[in-house]
Amino acid sequence: MSEGKDVERGKRLLIPPFLKPQQEKKEQKRGERRVKIRAGDVEEGVAKLSKDVYEELDKPSEVEVVAPGGSSHEKKKVFRAVLDEKLAGGEVLVSAEELRSLGVADGTVVTVRKR
Repeated sequence: MSEGKDVERGKRLLIPPFLKPQQEKKEQKRGERRVKIRAGDVEEGVAKLSKDVYEELDKPSEVEVVAPGGSSHEKKKVFRAVLDEKLAGGEVLVSAEELRSLGVADGTVVTVRKR
């Protein structure tokens, strides 16, 4: 062992950000969710949301349903949000007439946004 050489300790390496481990970010509540839309026995202007969707959107009073079709072709409609605990997770129930006005079939994946 050489006694004359001191080992330098405590020097930090510069590590680029893309090599650093991912830090856990606080999960923010998003204002939208993609769900399956179903036709059901519901009043016009009302959308019944499953419990998980209702809570993820932070208990909204109104939701906007956006049907797919590209940026200029997508159709939007605003509904009054109602919680339905019996509904399967990730689903929204609206009336059959509203489905037709949106131009989508039963079981289509749509985006639901909090208003």
